[in-house]
Amino acid sequence: MRTLRPRPTPDGETRRKRSTSSVRLDAADNPHDAIFASRRGTWLSPPNVRRQWRAARADTGLEWVTPHTFRKTVATLIDREANTDSAAAQLGHGSNEITKKHYIVKAALAPDSSAILEQLGGRPTSGDPENPGPGPQPTA
Repeated sequence: MRTLRPRPTPDGETRRKRSTSSVRLDAADNPHDAIFASRRGTWLSPPNVRRQWRAARADTGLEWVTPHTFRKTVATLIDREANTDSAAAQLGHGSNEITKKHYIVKAALAPDSSAILEQLGGRPTSGDPENPGPGPQPTA
């Protein structure tokens, strides 16, 4: 059985040394070119990223935003600006079918078909009273 002992609280001098000797990374210290690197320049573990993300978005109204939300946003943006194949490649998918089905957001608005649907109202579309177009005709 393992016994846990509380860590001693550092004194003011130790705290000051820690804060002034904080590690700063530059590109040479980050061999993996990671966007979010650890203090040592290595990859962050997924559980630590999730924990930090939960803390960062707490009480912001953005609790619904997850790493998966970012993947969907990236896929949708690349699909709109380039194409689906590029979006699938960015996400590491072997086929663009998974990308289309689960990651690319479908348009929420239908195209404006009002001019076509107006033909159902029986109004002349060409201005020619002899040829009023399709749809029910007014009776005299």
